[in-house]
Amino acid sequence: MSVQSGLRLFAKHYRQCVAGGIAASFAILLPILIGGTGLALDVGESTHVRQRLCSALDASVLAGASSSMDDDEIEDTINEFFDGNYPEDAIGVASDLDVDVTDNEVTASVTADYETRFMRILGRETITIGCSTTVQRNVKGLEVVMVLDNTGSMAGSNITSLKTSATNLVNILFDTVSDPEDVRIGLVPYSASVNVGPYGIGEDMDGNAYGTAFVNNPGNKDYEQRNTSEWNGCVLANDYDDDVTDNEGPWDMYAPYYGVESCSGRGRRRSCDTYYYWSACPEPITPITSNQQTLIDAIDDMDASGNTLGNYGMVWGYRVISPDYPFEEAADYDDPEWNKAIIMMTDGDNQMGTYTAYGYYDDHGLNNGDLNDRFEDVCENAKADGIIIYTITFTSGISESTKDYYRECATDLNHYYDAPTQAELEDVFEDIAYALAKLHIKN
Repeated sequence: MSVQSGLRLFAKHYRQCVAGGIAASFAILLPILIGGTGLALDVGESTHVRQRLCSALDASVLAGASSSMDDDEIEDTINEFFDGNYPEDAIGVASDLDVDVTDNEVTASVTADYETRFMRILGRETITIGCSTTVQRNVKGLEVVMVLDNTGSMAGSNITSLKTSATNLVNILFDTVSDPEDVRIGLVPYSASVNVGPYGIGEDMDGNAYGTAFVNNPGNKDYEQRNTSEWNGCVLANDYDDDVTDNEGPWDMYAPYYGVESCSGRGRRRSCDTYYYWSACPEPITPITSNQQTLIDAIDDMDASGNTLGNYGMVWGYRVISPDYPFEEAADYDDPEWNKAIIMMTDGDNQMGTYTAYGYYDDHGLNNGDLNDRFEDVCENAKADGIIIYTITFTSGISESTKDYYRECATDLNHYYDAPTQAELEDVFEDIAYALAKLHIKN
């Protein structure tokens, strides 16, 4: 055999030996390669399942916590939303959805089993994934002004129901916060006018200095709510469009009694009589405050008398929640830490009376339609400043046209409520209170 033939034979045998060794090694490594690739695929898929599972849980708990204050209703809502957000045919079978409601916190946890595709070769058939979420039902930075109808038609059990409704709202909002300073509430009772209280002459309710007077007082009168010889706190409206805007005034005093002279005859036969009209003036405004008891006491003092000037009540609600003079307790409109809302409630149509915030009816020439138009203007101005508006029409005697004005005044149709009965009025205030409770995910 030649040298060249010997080399060719050696090379052939070498290739055969090496090929056999590689095949044997590949046969040993093949399960490891498949397992490693499968591990990466299964881990990636389980991560995707976890993202969907946790997102579904977060959304469901937020929905449940905002739906009610009843523990069972919260749990039912969470289960319903979770089933919709994470259907049964989703990859990763969910089980063990657990809900716990304690004080102001709603906590929920859930697990899902992902059936592996490749890791089962290595003996791992499922991967269990878990998520948990805690939502705190909490009001943070909320300013609310209640503009409440105190007209004559509210007398008797209607005003009692309104007091109950408003008190419940105050208590709910303060009960849902750990720090009462996170809630500020104001009160504007209205009828034929609005009572700005001693604040109008620069004093607070205790007679201490409040700020610069914003009511004209040429007779140097004192504030005396029940003394007809002094000023009872109500003010006259300024001319349009100062009566629909947040402005600095000043405003003229509204007389406890308004005298109108009526004369007849001529010469010696001429005789004149003065007819006095009682000018209804509701309880005074309560500027926004975090003092829960002050608010409850002010609500309890409300009384029913006079005609309905909803536009005038609304404009003073606007001024109370404004950060600008004359009431300056509120946060700035652009302060991101605070939300602002007005709750505007009436039990009847706007009605111009003999003597109202616009003076004696023969002197101004305004009618009920003008009041409605100005109510519309006030609402648009307040919404333009970012104020959330809830409106409520109470009792069945309100015209459809008035209901339309209140629908338009509200932020949207979801913020308008019609409450034909006292029980429904109380339910509406409760619903609004819970709707105002802000939610945030803690972890």
